[in-house]
Amino acid sequence: MAAASKYNIIIADESKRVNHLGENNQAVPIEVLPFALSLVVNKITMLGCIPVVREGKGKLGPIITDNGNFIIDAYFGLISDPQELSIKVKSIPGVVETGFFINLTDIAYIATENRLEKLEK
Repeated sequence: MAAASKYNIIIADESKRVNHLGENNQAVPIEVLPFALSLVVNKITMLGCIPVVREGKGKLGPIITDNGNFIIDAYFGLISDPQELSIKVKSIPGVVETGFFINLTDIAYIATENRLEKLEK
């Protein structure tokens, strides 16, 4: 959706704001076709990732997206080159989309305890 949009606004709380992607042990979500889950897990592990399939709360099994896919929370640690890593991850068969959002955000609103901060390109 973000790539097809003319204008992208991201809304997040202050826990999502970092200087470098992967800081504070934040995961990058990766949407994966169910039949490719084990392949994607193996490939991203080889890229230095600790993959965790997102589990549902109050139910057994993984979260299923509106498109019938799974979400992997990918813990890469500090990511020095997000664009290069994004390309590598997206080239893995079975990866539908990622949460890298490289060069796709026009405005970000970050909510803090006391205010709302607006960040623009």
